[in-house]
Amino acid sequence: TDILLIEPDHRDPELYLANTFGYRQRRQLAEHAYQQTRAMLRSRRTHLSAKLSRHGISLRADVLQEPRRHLVAPAQSHTRIGRAIASLQEVMDDLGQVIQPAGA
Repeated sequence: TDILLIEPDHRDPELYLANTFGYRQRRQLAEHAYQQTRAMLRSRRTHLSAKLSRHGISLRADVLQEPRRHLVAPAQSHTRIGRAIASLQEVMDDLGQVIQPAGA
């Protein structure tokens, strides 16, 4: 029997100190949790692949490595400033994939 328990990092303040009353905050929290889960699966892919393969499940490295993959596609902006912010967010997302936070 294999049990795979995936739970949030108890040291992640974004998950545990989040205000979940607003729709926007819940959406951001879900996106953060999704990205953290993808990061964990990337870092433990070799170890997890053996267990998952026994059940016919595989992890796709191309999907886990794709920096622009999101839980929910960002809304398209129709203003110049909105497009600039979206472009900046993409750059920050890419940078976040390369730089590891302190203590990670």
